[in-house]
Amino acid sequence: METTLTKRTLSGAIVKASSQTQSIANQYLLTIKIEKTGHNLLIGGTVNIKITGLSQFAFNVITNGVSQAVNDFFNKERIFTVIDANTLICNVDINSSFGNEATIGGTPLVQVNNDKISLSSGSYNFELLNATDHASLRVWDANYRFKVKEVGIGSKELYNGVPDYYSDTSINTLSDLNESNLSFKNCKNVEISIVDATGADIGASDYTKTTNIGLIINQL
Repeated sequence: METTLTKRTLSGAIVKASSQTQSIANQYLLTIKIEKTGHNLLIGGTVNIKITGLSQFAFNVITNGVSQAVNDFFNKERIFTVIDANTLICNVDINSSFGNEATIGGTPLVQVNNDKISLSSGSYNFELLNATDHASLRVWDANYRFKVKEVGIGSKELYNGVPDYYSDTSINTLSDLNESNLSFKNCKNVEISIVDATGADIGASDYTKTTNIGLIINQL
């Protein structure tokens, strides 16, 4: 898994869409494209992105054999793949054509909502990018750090574990997450998030931070 732990707005981003036919239950594949020069997200990784402010479109989508009209299709949060330094895409199966690539009207507000990720239980190796070569993917707000918390521990999976905190050598009192092998075997899942010095998460509506950490996670 490759991702960028961050929560910020991609100012000036443009949202486009196009569709092509396919031979499955949903007749068309809709590609949503975000264009933003220098977005500073890890290429090849995925991030959660919330889009608002676009013109409303409705598409018919078949889910579990049931066709349903989805109104205001583009204004929601989805997982996007980072294609290159300027482009992100998300593919969605639909049952009505959009046509050739076109810019979606409105004034898009494109926000990367990726300060917290969840992993299933297991063993993982965590890698950070070289800070000299990839400075834009090793950016911290003052005293921010990683929080690692096991969720759903115990035989009934009802409880949360005590969080552990890591840094990238920028806080010398914390262990370095880079090249750490960590095991989470007695929980439902584990949350990896960016938090401040008190352990508090970034606020739900706070997209003002500069923290932007490229993270590669390899399951062992």
